[in-house]
Amino acid sequence: MRFLTAGVVIALTLTSVAAPAKKKKKPASPATFDYYILSLSWSPQHCAETHDPSPECTGTQPFGFVVHGLWPNSSKGKNPTDCPGPAFDPSFATAQLLKVMPSTDLVRHEWTTHGTCSGLAPKDYFGKVLDAYALVTIPADFRGPNHQVSTTPLDVRQKFAGASSGIPLAAFSVSDKGKYLEEVRVCLTKDLHAMTCVDKGDTGAKTILMRPVR
Repeated sequence: MRFLTAGVVIALTLTSVAAPAKKKKKPASPATFDYYILSLSWSPQHCAETHDPSPECTGTQPFGFVVHGLWPNSSKGKNPTDCPGPAFDPSFATAQLLKVMPSTDLVRHEWTTHGTCSGLAPKDYFGKVLDAYALVTIPADFRGPNHQVSTTPLDVRQKFAGASSGIPLAAFSVSDKGKYLEEVRVCLTKDLHAMTCVDKGDTGAKTILMRPVR
């Protein structure tokens, strides 16, 4: 049996005293936010503005309105994005989800940027995305026009409100940048009840254009 010298014992004792105890990492807490925005992107405009190689723009199936995302929003201050949370897993992009978010890259982006701030597990967050989408009915005029449509932001909001039972005009906003329809947004509480949008979108344009579905 080997015996430690006094010097070695002292050195080991000092080392054990000096070594700080490892702190346990606190679990990430969900971001503070007040409501959700369900963003419905007009796919023909997205594909005209980008070089998106995904099935949304290059596949055989044409798309009209698709879910861009369900975004946690704050009534005051900066909206939360890119919060700590589980890393994206391709299994998040279920067949059911890809029917309304037709790109795994889009699902990845939305989870990483917005879903992580919801405080929900991936399965629950994307379940909420589908529940939110189910609340909205796309107006018949906007389901798949094969020609360019001239309209107004107010007309778009009115038709969505008229088609979507239980969602009033005030809950819709339109993003168009003054020329082309880009997105229709729906303001929802955390429990997915319709609420008045603070931001009505780019409603200054008298007339905007909807690109045709390819």
